Amino acid sequence: MRKITPVLLFVLILFLPIIFSGCTAGNEKDANNIPGGQVDNANEDTTQSVLTLDEIKERYTDTNIKNIQNIGEEYLLVESQKDTFANRFDLYNLKTRDMDTLPTMPYFVTLENIENENYFVFLSSGKNSQSPMGTFPCLIKCIRIKTDLNESDDFIALFEEKYFSLEDVVQSGIKHECIMSDLNITFEGLEVLFKPIKGKEALFYAAITDIPPTKTSYDKDKKQMTFEIGTKHLGEGLKGMKKVSIDDNQFISSYEIEQKDNKIYLIVVLKDLAKKYTIDMKRLPDGQLPYFLVKFR
Repeated sequence: MRKITPVLLFVLILFLPIIFSGCTAGNEKDANNIPGGQVDNANEDTTQSVLTLDEIKERYTDTNIKNIQNIGEEYLLVESQKDTFANRFDLYNLKTRDMDTLPTMPYFVTLENIENENYFVFLSSGKNSQSPMGTFPCLIKCIRIKTDLNESDDFIALFEEKYFSLEDVVQSGIKHECIMSDLNITFEGLEVLFKPIKGKEALFYAAITDIPPTKTSYDKDKKQMTFEIGTKHLGEGLKGMKKVSIDDNQFISSYEIEQKDNKIYLIVVLKDLAKKYTIDMKRLPDGQLPYFLVKFR
């Protein structure tokens, strides 16, 4: 067996730092290809965020940051908004530098619940920044379907009805040029259909059909839910309608229609089983006639 001479040992000791510094230099060169030019070092604290808060804020120089909150240890949720635009939510992974925009736009929303970094629930006001036409408030559930560091669309949006307490006021609709043409009592609530006023069909169908401005209110003492509808025009089948009592519906006891101040008031007396309600605007597939649908539970 060969022995290492003192001279050879001295040479090895002399060049060891150069050999290992060469390996380190190679790693630094690879880091230049990583977004932000940062890379975790095994000798450093691995809990340190790769993406910093200051870096995130620099991305919003022309936007108002409304709120920033931590989601666990690795994620930040940033709410921002530009003038005239709906608010926006961006989710950042601090370790991977990944960013995903949660698909709530163009609706104005509030954050209802965070299940985890993969599941967020928002309440839409129904208004959006792209059109004066909106919808009634509803839930938007943003759910992660993939993890792609090169894309910002890892989430999908699922729209679901929101049940409100009877006292909660909701509203939607913008078109006055219509007739309240039909009313239908359903197993769960009611439906109200609208059609154009004769001679004003162009206004009714312009862009897209919509219901007239409709607003809810509730009188707890009388158990009355009132739908204030922004048109004075009633269909022939609804004119002169007296109070209608209903015995075989689990939620509705009676309803009646009043006309005053160029508006229609649909007054519905509820039974004790009705605790909450949801309301939505829909369109018939044939002719796109709009109607609103109310369900109780």
